[in-house]
Amino acid sequence: MTTMMKLVHELLETVEVPTACLQRINESLLKDYKLSFGGFLTVYPKEVEAYYVNRLAKRPFVDENAQCMLDPKTNDEIRELQSGRFGKLYMHRKGLGGMDICLSDSDSYVLCCTIKAAEVNGEECWSPLKVRNAVLDAILTHDGLLPDRENRLKLMDRINGKNAVSVLNPRETPLTGEVYHQRRRGLRRRDKMALLPLRSFMDLWNKNLQMGNVQKINLYMSIHPGEDVLDVLRRNQFRYIPAEIRARYKIDRKVKLYV
Repeated sequence: MTTMMKLVHELLETVEVPTACLQRINESLLKDYKLSFGGFLTVYPKEVEAYYVNRLAKRPFVDENAQCMLDPKTNDEIRELQSGRFGKLYMHRKGLGGMDICLSDSDSYVLCCTIKAAEVNGEECWSPLKVRNAVLDAILTHDGLLPDRENRLKLMDRINGKNAVSVLNPRETPLTGEVYHQRRRGLRRRDKMALLPLRSFMDLWNKNLQMGNVQKINLYMSIHPGEDVLDVLRRNQFRYIPAEIRARYKIDRKVKLYV
């Protein structure tokens, strides 16, 4: 049994609030796995968000922001695309466009992670739509087809189909380092599930990560409280000390970042 499958089964058996289990799944996806298509396309996730719907679990859990919960007219159809398809992709039928890796091995529950950012064939993509389009266009180009709207839609249907293949594979070398967890962004429904920290990433200091510098500093310091905030700023090439950071960490106005 793979590491990911073990984590999924732990989630199904938990009687606690499943946040920690979902975070471990996110972490493993970031550190241990890649998405690969033949020998021509490799996707390394850089930011992921977990979604879980399981009314039959020992501790039932229903995330109203899962795509299979957004519209009664299409919920059943989308549920079939998000459940019982471990390791396969789901191309979003709702919203602004995106791509999930499905991690459910049974039709009785939905579990998937939206790939919010990724390195696709060596190029960083920092939005769900850019990730999806980069994947679609790489496949279409490989197949000798134009990456236009019509061909993208046909390919999305093919990827969502019953004959799709699993694309989840172990990384050659697992990553090490800190994984950060925050609330998911851009959710339609603001219920209690929307407050859960199920958005996960590692590359905190990447300038393309959609998070303000002050928030990045505070997040880092919350996990590394013993470090000197000035050293953190210098190490990450900040040019000045933000006013909010001076106030929060009681840094005298006379203190300079660089002498």
